[in-house]
Amino acid sequence: MALVVYDRIQQTGTANTTVSFTLSATTTGYQSFAVVGNGNTTYYSANDGTNWEVGLGTYSTTGPTLTRTTILSSSNSGSAVTFTGTVTVFCDYPAGKAVIQDSNGNVAVTYNTSGSGSIGSLNVGGSLNSVSDTGIIASFVGTSSTYVFTALQNKTTSATSYSSYALYNDLGTVYGEIGMNSSTYLYSTAGFPNNALSTANAFFLEAGSGAELVLGTYGSNGIHFLTNGNSGTVEAMTINSSNAVGFNSSYGTSGQVLTSGGSSASPTWTTPSTTSSSGWTANSTAPFFLNATTVSSNFTVPSNYNAMTAGKVTINTGVTVTVSTGSRWVVV
Repeated sequence: MALVVYDRIQQTGTANTTVSFTLSATTTGYQSFAVVGNGNTTYYSANDGTNWEVGLGTYSTTGPTLTRTTILSSSNSGSAVTFTGTVTVFCDYPAGKAVIQDSNGNVAVTYNTSGSGSIGSLNVGGSLNSVSDTGIIASFVGTSSTYVFTALQNKTTSATSYSSYALYNDLGTVYGEIGMNSSTYLYSTAGFPNNALSTANAFFLEAGSGAELVLGTYGSNGIHFLTNGNSGTVEAMTINSSNAVGFNSSYGTSGQVLTSGGSSASPTWTTPSTTSSSGWTANSTAPFFLNATTVSSNFTVPSNYNAMTAGKVTINTGVTVTVSTGSRWVVV
């Protein structure tokens, strides 16, 4: 059953109490309700010269009849009318269902489940409220006190199915996508590599063929990476407004390097020097990284970290270099 609306449909008929209309003659210059199709619905208006009614009706070739499925408005305080005599019935475009721009060029969007209460506006061909950008072909302005969102869902549970928003360049050859894989997505069936992008239920941000993926902010605003954000966790990694990279909300200062720390430990930042075994230093005038040739104090490579030293290197007597479990120290 589909909702259909056609131009210039009008017939006369009789009302079967408040249930349906039995349709008869087609008004000259109009077409019959038969174009609606058996089982389909359409908006109608009916009157007997005194009483009137507007609603959603279901057409049937048996009779033929138009069943009064939903009453939208009427001379009977919005309830079904008991008509008398001959009734004129025609296809209508009810005011309550019409899409009309307001004086600002916006179209009100009603809440999709209750069907009542405007939560915002849809503007096609103009700009967002209080925004002067040009070239906007559609904008959504929300007035909800909680949150506003647009939803895209692919209800197919195919192993190759995903839903996404796509953006293309001027030639349509380079694109980017933001989307989500289906619950049964399978990389081998979809024909893609076995990686995180091909995981079932994965929410992804992807630069397509020929595109670079860029994460950035406009102005002095940071970029934050975190998991399980509802549990009050701190960011796993943050790039602050000074372009400094921090781990677990800890930042080093200019010239420092991360020497220890991980997901369960607070990071330790160390200032390297050319005579210390605690790290590296960069030559500011040439593309070289320098490290000492002698390890003069005890040093531990933290668990799950790798260390590299340009050799040859000498470990002084009584000095210990400890390589933790899951780590490596490579001298090249």
